[in-house]
Amino acid sequence: MTESRIDPVGFYDQARLLCTAVQKMIHLKGGYGFAAEPDILEKRIVQFNQRMRVDGLSKFGSRTVFSAVKFYAGVDELDRDAPLGVMIIFIEIDQLSRLFWSFDYPRLDEEDDAAILDGCGTLANLIAGCFVKEIRDAGYVHLQMSHFENHINTAINGINFMPNQETKYEIRFKFQGNRRITAELSMGHIPRAV
Repeated sequence: MTESRIDPVGFYDQARLLCTAVQKMIHLKGGYGFAAEPDILEKRIVQFNQRMRVDGLSKFGSRTVFSAVKFYAGVDELDRDAPLGVMIIFIEIDQLSRLFWSFDYPRLDEEDDAAILDGCGTLANLIAGCFVKEIRDAGYVHLQMSHFENHINTAINGINFMPNQETKYEIRFKFQGNRRITAELSMGHIPRAV
């Protein structure tokens, strides 16, 4: 077992690593380039019953699907559902279908909620895997990931997160001339691998 010590990646640095993960994954799978750097905005977390309030409609102003993946410092924390952080990927439903087509995946039926939810979960899982690799490559412990949790428009009961976090980063990605994907990240201190 690898020992670790607390040597946190700065929260903004974590957001930059997530930017890199999203850009690499979208470029690798879909061939899209990004004309501009993403907008990274620090925002206050709104809580509801000790869970993060999440509203997809506020991201694009139209029907939006989103998936959350939680990260854990180790297997014990995963078993206890004590997340170190959470990443949420938001995308307009019609854009998700186009993105999947560019990935050479079967085109999603925009009227089939189950297919849309599963598609967004797949996208979030790909991005989360790239993010975990970016964190590890930066010299930090290998984070454990939860299964994705999917929603359309809003998470009525909120999303579980590390409760002492007060802020998150909202990252807006633009390609093909418009904002296409938004990510949110809330993360505690990540231990450095030794």
